[in-house]
Amino acid sequence: MKSASKVLLHPILVAGVVFAVLPLVLPLIGSSASLATEIAIYALYGLGFNLLLGYTGLVSFGASAFFGAASYAAGLSMVHFFDNIYLSILVGTVAAAVLGLIIGLLILRRRGIYFSLLTLAFTQLFYEIAFKWTDVTGGENGLQGISRNSLLSPLAYHYFVVAMVLCGMYAIWRIVHSPFGRVLQAIRDNEQRVRCLGYDTKRFKLIAFVLSATFIGLGGSLLTFMIQSVYADNLNWQHAGDPVMMTILGGIHHFLGSSWGAVIFLTLSDKLSSYTEHWWLVFGLILIAFILLSPEGVSGIWMRLRGRGDRWTLTDEEIPPAGQFTSLLDVESVASVEALAPVLEVRGLSKRFGSLVVADRIDLTVKARTLHTIIGPNGAGKTTFFNILTGLMPFHGGTVSFVGRDITHMAAHKRIDSGLARSFQIVSVFRHLTVFETVRIAAQARSPYRASLWRDAYRLPDVCEKAWALLATVGLVDRARERCSNLAHGEQRLLEIAVALATNPELLLLDEPLAGLGDADRERIGTLIRNLSRHHTVLLIEHDIDRVLSLSDQITVFHQGHVIAEGEPSRIANDPAVLEAYLGRHGARRSQPALKAAAQADRPPLLTLSGIGAGYNTSDILQNVDLEVREGEVVALLGRNGVGKTTTLMTIMGLLKPSRGNITFAGHDIASLSPDQVNRRGIAIVPEGRRIFPNLTVAENLTLAQREGGWPIDDIYQLFPKLKMRRDARGENLSGGERQMLAIARALCAPQRLILLDEPFEGLAPSVVAEVLAAIEQLRHKTSILLVEHKVDLVLDFADRAYVMVNGQIAYTGESHALRDDVETQTKFLGVG
Repeated sequence: MKSASKVLLHPILVAGVVFAVLPLVLPLIGSSASLATEIAIYALYGLGFNLLLGYTGLVSFGASAFFGAASYAAGLSMVHFFDNIYLSILVGTVAAAVLGLIIGLLILRRRGIYFSLLTLAFTQLFYEIAFKWTDVTGGENGLQGISRNSLLSPLAYHYFVVAMVLCGMYAIWRIVHSPFGRVLQAIRDNEQRVRCLGYDTKRFKLIAFVLSATFIGLGGSLLTFMIQSVYADNLNWQHAGDPVMMTILGGIHHFLGSSWGAVIFLTLSDKLSSYTEHWWLVFGLILIAFILLSPEGVSGIWMRLRGRGDRWTLTDEEIPPAGQFTSLLDVESVASVEALAPVLEVRGLSKRFGSLVVADRIDLTVKARTLHTIIGPNGAGKTTFFNILTGLMPFHGGTVSFVGRDITHMAAHKRIDSGLARSFQIVSVFRHLTVFETVRIAAQARSPYRASLWRDAYRLPDVCEKAWALLATVGLVDRARERCSNLAHGEQRLLEIAVALATNPELLLLDEPLAGLGDADRERIGTLIRNLSRHHTVLLIEHDIDRVLSLSDQITVFHQGHVIAEGEPSRIANDPAVLEAYLGRHGARRSQPALKAAAQADRPPLLTLSGIGAGYNTSDILQNVDLEVREGEVVALLGRNGVGKTTTLMTIMGLLKPSRGNITFAGHDIASLSPDQVNRRGIAIVPEGRRIFPNLTVAENLTLAQREGGWPIDDIYQLFPKLKMRRDARGENLSGGERQMLAIARALCAPQRLILLDEPFEGLAPSVVAEVLAAIEQLRHKTSILLVEHKVDLVLDFADRAYVMVNGQIAYTGESHALRDDVETQTKFLGVG
């Protein structure tokens, strides 16, 4: 019964019934039967356009170029060559396809607004050619008197058009359900991730562009013989938005959305224009109402009435049955590389951003079937190293050899084909696809049919079985039908690993897979990674040092773009250079005495965080954080990378909204305030990475931030004499230390009672650190400070109190001098022991 219902509600059958009855219905409301034919043509026009917008995520304003050019090609062919309606329609369709190939090759190298503007420019270019080339196109008068030597009856032509449109719609239906079409939807959601599965996304987008032009061209050719003439008006930029409006009215994310949009668009145009010549004003209001009230158009309204308002219907929702599958961890590993042989060899790898060196002649060797971990303080260059390895980022020197093959200059998708795979530091999945479909697309990357345009993607049994096996491996079988956006953060991390495994990698690159997880998920995923290393070589980046030491076979430590240590976990845990990087001068006490917190104990609290929870999307980074800063106090917030320090500062500033808990400042609740409102209450932030305005001078940066009650410019220049000397220099030309001084100075330009400093000494030379530190020590007499910094010894020498975070929770609270003297506690919470 369910199968019969599914057939009866198939989109192609539904569209066929509607198109068949339209010539009978429209005359009843005062419209002509020919409008029904035009609606059918525009339905195909919109569907061809939505192949780019809804399926591939490309915003094009060039559809009218293909629609109009195909009309001219079909008309000219009929007039000058064939005198055959069928051959002329074919010529018009092929002409649009060829034009799509040429334009696609030219403009698909650009993205975003530049791509959209180029499509619009080509539309207007073709309009000017058609309008001015009178000898060929008829210019303003167009091509007249194009005969329809068969199908003379309007009704006969209508049903011919319906048959052609339904064939085109069925072809699009098959394409979007094919392996090729499924990849398009993944590109729409996350193109970088698709590249990292081994797909050549440029090629896929080009084919989609050509296919879109082809179906649009078929519609334009059919219109030529409906009106038996061709006009340049169809090429005008004013009509470039027609398919966009049809798609918005009907629903971008629904297969028949653009078809229903065509019905509404043309019917309203016909009726409104009969009442007033200013009908566009009324139509514009209707369009605005749809965008504001129902972004998914009439299809969205229908889905909400059915209680499924969050569902997209671009493709069939059902997934194939699970069948028989086995976890990949239960399958005996067959080594493709000799045990302990080098899988990856990196020699002399160098990368810089301007004057900032993030990789300086890095050498690294990873042996087969080992779990090799890269650790290092924030900004050490770890993720940059992964981006270089996978071809996502160019570099300036060195070589990369993988399984004995030089891949230094290989494209990203070819590196994945050769046996590399990776996960991302920030979860990178396809948010609008199901869990099963996400893994299936990854597994499809190794199928010989991965770019097939006609096969049903769900009828590739090897691929589907592999997807189920991967879900079993990471324990997500029960979540297969869920959209990725509905998964908890820990489940998304597991899905990331399944996606990386799907490409049968020899080397698995995992970038902070434990970030933002609770203890139970950390234990679960840590065990999975250890088990995976028996089947794959694993190169891991991770900040959970305790698990790194327990899981790893080999550890490499990065610091400021250099490799400072390498070896087995026991050696790394006691390496002086590693302690230096994590604790600063081996965690040793400086001779300068620490300031005591007793004098501040009786001062009122200025900032209080109580039971704060916060995170990103589904990731719960902060867990019941309690923290206090008193008037005139300097508080250090310490912890290893990735534990939630910066997240805490962002939550205080209103850049992240807490999911639970309270934030009070000067006795007022600020948890719900926006960042600008928080700043006006008296909290300023100096963000990690400085984030000054690079195109403005020092003086302009300060003037832009200046507000009444802030520090006068002369006082700022007295605090930072270098800024006065460099006041006319643009931000991009400043040194790292000068940028840090400017970032602090900019925070002082507005009235503030509390300054949040995030890694103020990061990447600075010792002499520059001393200058910045001297300035911060002067600030303590005028404002309270909450400081995040990984140079522990510097911070504890002038802070009053310290908090230490571990995995999103406060693990230690105490006076800074007590923590400074307690090397064992420092090592436990902040070092690598």
